[in-house]
Amino acid sequence: MSAEPEPLRVTLSVWHPDCWTIETTERTDVGVLGRVVATTTGDRTTSLVTLYADRRRELDDGEETIRSFPQVDSVLPVPATTLGSAARTAEPGNATRDLLIDHDASAQISGAFLSREFVTARPVDTHDGRERWTLLTTRDREAVHDALARIADEQDADISVEGLTRTSDAAGEAPFSLTSLSARQREVFELARARGYYEWPKAVTGTELAEELGIATATLHEHLHKAEAKLLGR
Repeated sequence: MSAEPEPLRVTLSVWHPDCWTIETTERTDVGVLGRVVATTTGDRTTSLVTLYADRRRELDDGEETIRSFPQVDSVLPVPATTLGSAARTAEPGNATRDLLIDHDASAQISGAFLSREFVTARPVDTHDGRERWTLLTTRDREAVHDALARIADEQDADISVEGLTRTSDAAGEAPFSLTSLSARQREVFELARARGYYEWPKAVTGTELAEELGIATATLHEHLHKAEAKLLGR
């Protein structure tokens, strides 16, 4: 009897219109980690999210921006002790804040993924105006691309596939934790990994990465060196 096919892990960079999480990260220097949708009733939903940034004042700006959206009805800060340490192991950045947010569900793209046999494997990480999704599915590669094309068309979304691997192939991709990095260090380090900066020979130069990020090459190397030092325990 033939073995069951392994699930595919699909990593995506997504933009879609009228999304308050995306617009928050465009307007402020925060990232939004979407942990879970708590409840959904009709066209309203309640979500638990974590704001992350390098400084606390940036969290204040992010929360104030979220409260300003007409799609958002209420924002309730959640004390850090409520979730416990086990729930906080995946937080990026130096400063974080948990929020329980009641909002309009109609502009969310999650239902489009879930209705097509995708399952979320990680919290949705939104920063710099893009959502980063990690999904699992039993569909084959062709069916995945077809489904994503339909979602993009229906939602007027821009969906870029950044990774499409069998789960066993991806098992060793991240042997270290990125939770010690600041938001900017994490962004630079993850881009460097994704673009092949750490491959041999290098698939991209530091100068090319710096140009993509819009920063000086020296600044890029400073971020990478600090990230590497933290990850290696130095």
